[in-house]
Amino acid sequence: MLNIFISGLEPQTGKTLVASGIAATMQSLSYSTSVYKPIQTGAKILNGFKSSPDLSAIKRVDSNINTLSTYMISGSGAPFVSAYEDKVSISIDTIFNEFRSMSNLTECNIIEGCNSIASPIAEHMTELDIVRGVRVPLILVVNPSKTSIDKVLMGLNYISSNKINLLGIIINQYNENSENLEEKYFPQILKEYSGVNVLGVLPDYGDLSKLAPEVLISDILNNVQLEDIFRIRIAKLYN
Repeated sequence: MLNIFISGLEPQTGKTLVASGIAATMQSLSYSTSVYKPIQTGAKILNGFKSSPDLSAIKRVDSNINTLSTYMISGSGAPFVSAYEDKVSISIDTIFNEFRSMSNLTECNIIEGCNSIASPIAEHMTELDIVRGVRVPLILVVNPSKTSIDKVLMGLNYISSNKINLLGIIINQYNENSENLEEKYFPQILKEYSGVNVLGVLPDYGDLSKLAPEVLISDILNNVQLEDIFRIRIAKLYN
């Protein structure tokens, strides 16, 4: 199985963009692909039912991607708090069971986290406990305009101290011409001070509603190390 967990160090770093891009690219390479979002905060009401805006965005990139969310919560704060307000009890065992069932349907399975790797999801549990329980390698999505190098280093220490299998980092919304020098040299500084693999760098696309799926897929193919992420040789990349 080709399984990864995509998380971040804080909300709104572009996890859904990265998840949709990798999922659509793997679909284009003939790997049947699923995206599982265990907890969706900020759920919307559509035709009388709660829906996941993140999974809807993924479907817009490629409608053939299999998607599922177990808990759809109205509030946009930390999952544990928002679930409490919605009178929802989050069961980590239910999440594990739903992922196992879904992962049997497709070759490539991507789990997308909620607010951040350290977000409380239930009593005495954070998103990191989901990563540990499903035993899936972790990828962090980091946005240089939102997260400073020192915060990344602290987050990496938290992950390392919990003995999580971190594959590396994907830098999202990177502006190589930024006037902010830390943002401009973010990839180089990150490599030097963290020793963590930078698995890819994606640009700032601006209005994502205008982003063509083929552009995103092309950028994933050219700028993200898919073979290192999934630890396979993808024959189609050499045709």
